[in-house]
Amino acid sequence: MNILVLSDYFWPDRTGGIAKSLLTEVEGLAERGHEVVVLCRRLDNDSPQRESREGYELYRYDSPAKSSSIYQLYPLFTFARVPKTVEKLDNRYDFDVAYIHNSFQAVGFWMSSLDIPFVNVFHAPIPREIEVEAERGKYGWKTPLVRAANKGFKSLENIAVQKSDDVVSRSSFMTKEMFDLYDNPGSVREIPLAVDTDRFEFAPDPTPARKELDLPLDRPILLTVRRLVARMGLENLVRAMETVVEQHPDALLLIAGKGYLKEKLERMVDAKGLSDNVRLLGFVAEDDLPKYYQAADYFVMPTLELEGFGLSSLEALSSGTPVIGTPVGGTPEVIGPLDEDLLCDTPSPAAIAEKISFWLEKDDREEMRKKSREYCESRFSVAEVTESLEGTFEDAI
Repeated sequence: MNILVLSDYFWPDRTGGIAKSLLTEVEGLAERGHEVVVLCRRLDNDSPQRESREGYELYRYDSPAKSSSIYQLYPLFTFARVPKTVEKLDNRYDFDVAYIHNSFQAVGFWMSSLDIPFVNVFHAPIPREIEVEAERGKYGWKTPLVRAANKGFKSLENIAVQKSDDVVSRSSFMTKEMFDLYDNPGSVREIPLAVDTDRFEFAPDPTPARKELDLPLDRPILLTVRRLVARMGLENLVRAMETVVEQHPDALLLIAGKGYLKEKLERMVDAKGLSDNVRLLGFVAEDDLPKYYQAADYFVMPTLELEGFGLSSLEALSSGTPVIGTPVGGTPEVIGPLDEDLLCDTPSPAAIAEKISFWLEKDDREEMRKKSREYCESRFSVAEVTESLEGTFEDAI
C-alpha cells in the first residue's frame, strides 16, 4: 500500500509519546514493504522541507516557527497548506489511504480534493484534557481565552471523527470518551500503541544500568516518567512516599520530566523531608531513558485523570520493569492482564503507598521482570500493532 501519514509534528522535531509511537509505526509499516510518506508542519525554520529517511519520506509544510510571535496561529496555516500539499503529494505517490494523527491535519485533509479513505487516530479527548488543566490553574489569566478556543477545537475534532472512514482508538477507555464527546463516530478499531522492544531492551538485573547511571546499587528504586502537570498525579506520588519511607526508609523515587509543577514538587519534597528519597531528574534525554527503565525495580503510573494509554508504561514493561498504576483511564487495560495486584485501589496517596510497599516486600522480582517483558512482547510489539493497522487500512480501502 501507498500510505500517507499526516501528523502535527514528527520525531525528532518534538519528542513525547505520540511522536515516539508514530515513528515506531511508520518504521514498522515501511519494514513490511509499504511505501510510506509522512507530512507534518515545520516547527523550526532550520528543518528541511523534505527528508529521505530509511524506508520512508518525510515532508514538512511551512508554518510559524515556535519562536514566532504568531506561532499560536499555526492551525490556520495548516488549513491553508495541507489541502494543496496533499494533492501535490498524491499526484506523485498515488496514495491508497491516509493515516491521520491530529484533528487540524484531518480537517485540512478533508478540505482537499482527494477522494481516498482516511483513518483518524483518537489519541485523547483533548478538549477534556484542556478543561481539566484549566480547572487546576495551568493557564492563569489566560483561562477564559483558552476555554473559548477549546470550544472551537472540539468542533474541529468532531469533524475529524465524523468524516473519517475509520477511527483508531488506543484503548476501550478512549473509545468511551470519544462516544461521550461526539455523536456517531462510525467504525472504531481499538489498536494499542507499539513499543520498540529492541530499543527498550530487557534487563533481567538492574545492576549494570545503575552502575552506568551512578545510581545506588543497594536501594529499591522507583521511577516515573511524566510531564509535570496536575492530572499526572505526581503530587499524590510524593505524598505517598511519606508513607512508603516509614516502612522502606531506603526507597528512592526518581521523577523524570519537565512541566509547570516542577517548583511546587521541589517545595513538597523539601517540606516533607524527602530530599534523600525523591529526586527530580528534569528532562531525561531519549538516549538515556532505556537505562533508567532498566535501573528501576518498579515503574509508577500515578495518574489522576484521563490516562489514554501511557507509552512510558510499555517502555518500562519492555525493559523488564513492572508497572504499578492507578485505576485511571487506560491503565487497567495495559497492566491489569499482567497482574491485577499491580493496580492501586484508588489514585489516592494512601492507595499508591500501600501498593508500592506491597511490591517492595515481594521477593520474586527477577521472575516478575521476565513476565513483564514477555507480556509486553505478546501484546505491544511493532509486529503485532502494524499487522492490526494493515487490516484496518485494507478494510478502509
